[in-house]
Amino acid sequence: MKHKILNIALMFLLPVLLGAGCGKDELPPLEDKILKVTEMNASGCKDQLKSSDIERYVELKAENDNQLRVRFINASLNCCPGEITSNAFIQNEILKIVFMEETMACNCICDFDLECVIDSMENRSYEMEVYAHSEKPKAKFTFYYSKKLNARIKVSDN
Repeated sequence: MKHKILNIALMFLLPVLLGAGCGKDELPPLEDKILKVTEMNASGCKDQLKSSDIERYVELKAENDNQLRVRFINASLNCCPGEITSNAFIQNEILKIVFMEETMACNCICDFDLECVIDSMENRSYEMEVYAHSEKPKAKFTFYYSKKLNARIKVSDN
């Protein structure tokens, strides 16, 4: 009788236990790595406006095969930055975009539109931090990368 009860219990519990592992596959955590930036553009210094008139935001757009175009609109940099470059990497499961000035020769700040394209994106959720002229991120947010991605994220003033 004990075996019959055990068999009946297993008959009902086994599908439940096997089904618990089924469902949406979870992706492994992001590994630390440097991502390839295939394109970098920067506008010239924009006319100075009152800070209350300036809207800062980040645009994200999926392009081609697993590429992400990142545009940081009205990013504040030194007004004599020299060449502006960008790096993209994953560190501690966070996608970080860093826009850097070649030099900070002038004692003034100016707004620029910065843009880069990053390769090797995966269809998954990302935490992102965007840095420009600061060791602290100017923008922090989460997004889901897919081929249909086309988003605009408002950046609060730091």
